[in-house]
Amino acid sequence: MKVKKRAAAVAVIAHLGSLYAVAELVHAIRGEEWHRLEEHLDRVDDRADHALTACTEAGDGDFATWLENTATRGTDAVGAVTARFVRVPVR
Repeated sequence: MKVKKRAAAVAVIAHLGSLYAVAELVHAIRGEEWHRLEEHLDRVDDRADHALTACTEAGDGDFATWLENTATRGTDAVGAVTARFVRVPVR
């Protein structure tokens, strides 16, 4: 059972990471937010929370913590890379 919960958590975190990277790149390069993408990102974020909670409730809290920390490092990396692409408005 833990393997299924782990697989679900990894899948949703991977999906969340890819959406987050696209959203951040769009925002950095074009200075826009794609509202539909942001809404989808929020829904997937909720799924990620549920998947991590399911892992914790199944007695796999260490894995859930590790995965959450890994996702945080990933978002930090995306932020560092996309910060290089941010366009400063020309006046």
